[in-house]
Amino acid sequence: MAICPAQRVWRHVIGLLCLQPTWPASTVSTDWLDGRCAPHAALLPPEACAPRAFPEQCATRTPVDGSWVWPGRNWCWVATKRHACYGHHTWEEAAEVAEKEMEVVKATEGDVPLRRPELCDVRAHGRPLKPNETASVQQRTSFRIEAAEASFWFDRNVAVYVVSLPSAVLRWNRMQQRLQELEINVQRVDGIDLASASGLEAAKKEGLVPFGWNYTAAKETMVRLLQKSSKSAAERYLENYGLGTVGCAAAHLRALWTAASAWHARKPLVLILEDDVWLEEDFKLKVRKLLKAEAPCDWQVISLRSQCPYGTCVSPHLTRVQPDGNEPEEMCRHGVNYGFYAMLYQADALIFVANALHQEIWNSSTPGCLANDVALAQISDRVAYYAVPSSQEPGFVQHGHFPSVRSVLNQQTSAAWLDQVLQKKRSSQVL
Repeated sequence: MAICPAQRVWRHVIGLLCLQPTWPASTVSTDWLDGRCAPHAALLPPEACAPRAFPEQCATRTPVDGSWVWPGRNWCWVATKRHACYGHHTWEEAAEVAEKEMEVVKATEGDVPLRRPELCDVRAHGRPLKPNETASVQQRTSFRIEAAEASFWFDRNVAVYVVSLPSAVLRWNRMQQRLQELEINVQRVDGIDLASASGLEAAKKEGLVPFGWNYTAAKETMVRLLQKSSKSAAERYLENYGLGTVGCAAAHLRALWTAASAWHARKPLVLILEDDVWLEEDFKLKVRKLLKAEAPCDWQVISLRSQCPYGTCVSPHLTRVQPDGNEPEEMCRHGVNYGFYAMLYQADALIFVANALHQEIWNSSTPGCLANDVALAQISDRVAYYAVPSSQEPGFVQHGHFPSVRSVLNQQTSAAWLDQVLQKKRSSQVL
């Protein structure tokens, strides 16, 4: 007789109970099949989104080399971000380094990027859940029970997609192997390579890019916005906004709409992964615990690894993402909440989020929004967006060791665009 998934899990649980008779029965949860949020979690009050003040002297400092120039920009803030936006720095560590190396004014309580950082910007919060060898038999057995519950819950509730270019064979094989090890079923969504002349037109025909969107107009806007910036700043930003970035944005939109149209799956949650991430051994259990104990019930999107988190800590593992009021809207408030490595969505919010992103990404007047992670942070006052700080180690996922396909394509396609910027800058004698 065939055994259904529920029977398999119950047999596993019963087997563990028989092997470990000292395990306390009260540890078994009664709602292990339910729950997409924590009803007791507090929602962020509207006043928390108010703009944040910063010392006046921060706007009159010498601009940080390699950063774009904007009237009244907070250069203390920029220097701090340069030390915290990659890797696993906490904001406190970044502020200390910036204060020492850049001689900037350290952030005061009113202008910190992450309010209540002591709650969630903590490296130890990302530690593995699996007990070590010195743990008691009861602790190890409890973990095995929780992991079995979480695995069944995950399979029942989460549809998983991986965005991967058809040509990225090694990345896909590595990802597929890892997901098989974790017993996670996955559907591949083809990434979009716009290096070919027909690639952009094909994306427009599919509806991923609006027919009226003009790449040249977006580039010209970026050229104008960078006129007062240094050569190194122009090079850095233009290399980040080539056709690789356009293709990445379109591919994630394809994944969102693919998941939204898969009504046959009937799963309330959707996880979209990039193909160069590494899921931790206790990934399923961490996701289950996060939603059951911490996620406020208004959430629509959760980034499971976010670099440069900006907003407010609402629980030990979550920030409520907010738009960075320290940066101008014309540059898409660029510079925080980087990464689309592992994005968890409420399935019933997919169409809303995809449409909101689609509108923001393809706005030629704000070309900085071409990066989907930057765009989502920009509209976080309209989308209930939460994130796990990357300072938590090792956390839910780690970024892989493959080179960025987006960056490689950007470098291949941005030369003419960069020449245009530098030529205009030379003619205006800004350099």
